[in-house]
Amino acid sequence: MNPLIQRAQEISSRLPIIKIFSNNSISHNIGDIKDKKRGIGEEFWDYRDYQLGDPLKSIDWKKSSKVNRILIKNKENESSRNIWFWCNEGVSMNFRYSGKFEKKSERSKILSLILIDIFLRSGEKVGIVGSELGLQNGQKRFISIASEFVNKSYKLYDSRIKKNDIVFVFSDFLEKPHIIKKNLLNLTESIFQGFLVQILDPSELTFPFKGRNQFFDPFSGLHKIFNKSENMKDTYKSKFKNHQNELKKICLRFGWKFFSNSTDSNYQSLLLQIYRSI
Repeated sequence: MNPLIQRAQEISSRLPIIKIFSNNSISHNIGDIKDKKRGIGEEFWDYRDYQLGDPLKSIDWKKSSKVNRILIKNKENESSRNIWFWCNEGVSMNFRYSGKFEKKSERSKILSLILIDIFLRSGEKVGIVGSELGLQNGQKRFISIASEFVNKSYKLYDSRIKKNDIVFVFSDFLEKPHIIKKNLLNLTESIFQGFLVQILDPSELTFPFKGRNQFFDPFSGLHKIFNKSENMKDTYKSKFKNHQNELKKICLRFGWKFFSNSTDSNYQSLLLQIYRSI
């Protein structure tokens, strides 16, 4: 068995399941709602918060005024959600400053596989963005989807993602914010629930470099040499903080969740944040 898959299973086996529909912050059962059986597509059975791009005619102003939030009638065909995963396989994801820690790509895949295993055990339908494998359901499907996930890479696009599906995107998100925004908005024509997980090497947070160093930008292909790298530390950290703030602004605008995790931290710290946000 692939060591990444084995590591992920070891961790996920100790974690509880996640039930998306029974306890989540995305869809709300406000009460005083018609009790309709699922399958009647024209009748709504619950509500969710308004998202940028939703038609104004779908807003229930009466219910919204009662709870002080703008609510949308959630029809049956919008209520069931599939969960999709994508990991960036770009050059920058192979970087690591110290051999003591995983590459960013390895951390991304292990975290994704942990969540895939948990969601399959929870009875949710899971898919890989861009893969021809299709949606999978049931714990027995873990090995097939995990093998596909670690052995192949795909573009960040999938027309099968439907409205309100949940998409986990793992990357270092070091590109310029406007490029990140464009790529995510081109992911699908549907409005989706995004979970953006930024995976970083510890050195990208602390900038431990001293003396003469050559730095490589994987996006522009440029090399730069600094004779006293330590003189760049404050400037770098300030720019990096501004970059993260821009990412958070993008997520706030589109109702996406943003998380950050470094390869020297444990898996559980991030997973706990995700548990609390779903």
